Amino acid sequence: MDVLEMIGEEPPERMETEAKNSGITIALIRIENFRGLKAIEVGLLQLTVILGANNAGKSSFLEAVCAAIGATRRAYGKEDIHLAAGESEVPRSRVAKIDLKLVAVDPETGAPTPKFPAGSYWTELFGSDIAIDENGHEFVGLRAKLGWNIASGEYRIERKFLKRWEQSENPSEDEGGRLSSAQLEPFGLNYIDAKRDLDEDLRSRSSFWRRLTDDIGLEPDVIREAEQMLSELNDKLVNGSDVLKHVGQHLNSISDVLAGNSSTVEISPVARKLRDLSRGLDVSILGSDAQSFPLARHGMGTRSLASLLVFQAYAGWRASNASKEHASVHSFLALEEPEAHLHPHAQRSLYKQISSIRAQTIVSTHSPYFVSQAKISQLRVFRKSGLETIVKQLDVSSVDSDVVRRVEEQILLTRGDLLFSSGIVLFEGETEEVALPIMAERYWNRSIHELGLSFVPVGGGNYFPFIWLATNLDIPWFVLSDAEKDPLKTLDACLKKVGAPERSQCPNVFTMEEGLDFEAQLLREGYAVEVERAFNKFHEVDDYVAVHIETHHGQKGKKGVIKDFNGEDGRHLALLDAMRMNKTAMASSIAREICDSADVSRRTPPKIKEVFSKVSETLGWVR
Repeated sequence: MDVLEMIGEEPPERMETEAKNSGITIALIRIENFRGLKAIEVGLLQLTVILGANNAGKSSFLEAVCAAIGATRRAYGKEDIHLAAGESEVPRSRVAKIDLKLVAVDPETGAPTPKFPAGSYWTELFGSDIAIDENGHEFVGLRAKLGWNIASGEYRIERKFLKRWEQSENPSEDEGGRLSSAQLEPFGLNYIDAKRDLDEDLRSRSSFWRRLTDDIGLEPDVIREAEQMLSELNDKLVNGSDVLKHVGQHLNSISDVLAGNSSTVEISPVARKLRDLSRGLDVSILGSDAQSFPLARHGMGTRSLASLLVFQAYAGWRASNASKEHASVHSFLALEEPEAHLHPHAQRSLYKQISSIRAQTIVSTHSPYFVSQAKISQLRVFRKSGLETIVKQLDVSSVDSDVVRRVEEQILLTRGDLLFSSGIVLFEGETEEVALPIMAERYWNRSIHELGLSFVPVGGGNYFPFIWLATNLDIPWFVLSDAEKDPLKTLDACLKKVGAPERSQCPNVFTMEEGLDFEAQLLREGYAVEVERAFNKFHEVDDYVAVHIETHHGQKGKKGVIKDFNGEDGRHLALLDAMRMNKTAMASSIAREICDSADVSRRTPPKIKEVFSKVSETLGWVR
């Protein structure tokens, strides 16, 4: 997809709000040989949400971007270079490359434009280093290379412009002049990791808090008057305190130790100079009971959120100051796990707060509550394939808006955890929802949560949004379907719509036998004894089926059909009727009774075993 079309997927209200003080966006990031990232390319929007399992490469991605254009400098070494399978040491010749593609957007609407406006701040900043891509659109390409430097005997980062985005066989042909610090500063990445804490930021010289408060913008006359007041306040406090005077007398003996140094010690309970005032600034939060508590006495959730809000203030203040100087800044933020220490409702509301930050933002998250508020076009899913990372994103340009709506409403809002799954098992009814996880835990000796599996009921045969999402994100999916006419018809239509093979040819689709549902399949496979035992134990009777026959024989069932439990199959029909009438109440008891069978070979019903065996095979698990 053309990069300008991709940017155009961003919701209009987001682009209009956040692009006014910029005029550019970082549209693509390409990484080679950085840690586990052998070769990936990630498209960015104004807000991009990256997710995936632990060790999938999310933090490595953020670190790579920070290495390329980070506003702060970090040390990097050979452990940041990709180590291929079978290698015990990183070759000195291997270089990690991080490429970024910057394109122009309209400063008012945020809509992508094919050219940087003549005479704009960005045109002046980049000058002749503005290049043209294969679509004839102007862009600024940047490359950061992390490699071994023979002269210094250490790994160093070199930053250059790119003359073209399509790579040639000779990298030197792609590269232009060096990127200067002055050219990097207006869009350098600000990286806030998961350990953020405003209480610590108050004392850190490099924090956004200190950058904002070191110069609080007072006029000279105001500063002189305030410092005179501070000096008088210090004298009053010291003179009124016997303890401080006592300490001061002893500290003045310092000149006796330092020969020839006539020093006088001055104790300042309060900073005497306004330039030092920020070091003593504190933040207190007034509770609903009117009590004020310093930030240090609040939990990590509050302190973490406060740190993020300070960056929001910093980004807005920076953009405002740049505008006054007829310049531009493109605040760029990488934010790691913003949901840390926040309760679920706060995690959901956090999305709106982050969306309002005046910065192009990349968020890495493990929170389905946060993801539930995002648009599917904003999601980038990181997954491990062997030792390497692959990145998937949903191309919504190929489907109609109804599909997007169904995925966002039926999956993201309520089942956002599916995006973090190692595999998804889909089925029809309530019994399966309760019974299958129990049987799975007995089969693998681990819960489905430990395995990263999601078991999802799709009542009414609503398979499509789940299979479409899983297919497009390369999440393995499996179906266990009732063999009744309507569910199979719906399933067949879904498989056709997503481009999967027909049901009979699809190796990850399993159906019950000859029109049976889950309950009937269990009885067909010979589990009547276990099912009856479960009913008897649950209801504390000797023969629940007999009680059911006595109670329900001759009664009206579905569609007005009279229940008839006479004849040779009467007991079998009564047991099946009891199972269907008590799906949710009895599913757990029936599943546990089967799993606890004295005959080990009967602890997983054959049809269920087919599904679980395929899951193991697909995911490479060995039982």
